[in-house]
Amino acid sequence: MEVSWEKIKELEGKEFNYSFSVNDESFLWSEKEEYKDFHLLSTTALLEEIFRASTEILEPYIPEHVAVVSSAKINHIAPTPYGFKVFMKIKIIYVKGNKIKFSADVYDEIEKIAQAEFKKFIVNKNALKRKNNEKSSKLI
Repeated sequence: MEVSWEKIKELEGKEFNYSFSVNDESFLWSEKEEYKDFHLLSTTALLEEIFRASTEILEPYIPEHVAVVSSAKINHIAPTPYGFKVFMKIKIIYVKGNKIKFSADVYDEIEKIAQAEFKKFIVNKNALKRKNNEKSSKLI
């Protein structure tokens, strides 16, 4: 099944809403052991959730392909404690060929906590696996 490029192009300008709860230790800031005691959502976990949501948007249109992040910028402007719910508004800014630009506005139950922009490229799964295998075999 091929990529539905026309349908992906129709997503341009549309907004999608997602949410998650900071209810697992894997979400917590942990660059240093002592930071875990703050019980705060990490920027890394937040980005992962944003990327996961964007993948859910695209997956129905790219069955034989995968959308890989090529660049990302985030402003994480407020802390979010463990136990809070997080709400994301993800917008597709543009679609140019196999490149898609997204924006995300992120809020917790109290305030805006982050703003992000990122780009993803749509690539064939088999081609990506092949490139990975070729590169991996060079180490052997």
